Amino acid sequence: MSSSKKSQNDTAANSKRKRKDLFEQWIEDGTVENNLAIVQSLSMQGKSTTEIAEAFDISKRTLMNLQKEHSALANAIQTGRLSVVAMCQNKLMERVSSGDTTAIIYALKVYGGDFFNDRKTVKAEITGDPVSVQPQVQIYLPATDTEAGDTDGKEV
Repeated sequence: MSSSKKSQNDTAANSKRKRKDLFEQWIEDGTVENNLAIVQSLSMQGKSTTEIAEAFDISKRTLMNLQKEHSALANAIQTGRLSVVAMCQNKLMERVSSGDTTAIIYALKVYGGDFFNDRKTVKAEITGDPVSVQPQVQIYLPATDTEAGDTDGKEV
């Protein structure tokens, strides 16, 4: 096979390979750091995965697949979410420190473990043989129709 034929075959094989995904395009364009910062910022603003995807004109599914393929993208979203959690924890602790009773109760329930949790686990165990219960029902009927008020002028 001649070298020109071989290079044509290599080119054809390369074109059949998977095309570059959005993240790879960002790397090629040199915009990956900027776009990761945007993703993290959107995540910090509480934007949903769908909203983040829409900001880059892609579907939610595409964003989810990109996160699986590129850990840096998944980390940017996770870091944004965790910063929101940290901010909320800080605000909660400020309110606890200031004596806000509701905040104190909430913090105890969240951080205090089972002792401060309203939800108690109850373990029920059935032992012994099953018991059949028949209801005891008695129905009282009037002796005659006249007692029930059904009088059409006839005596019984």
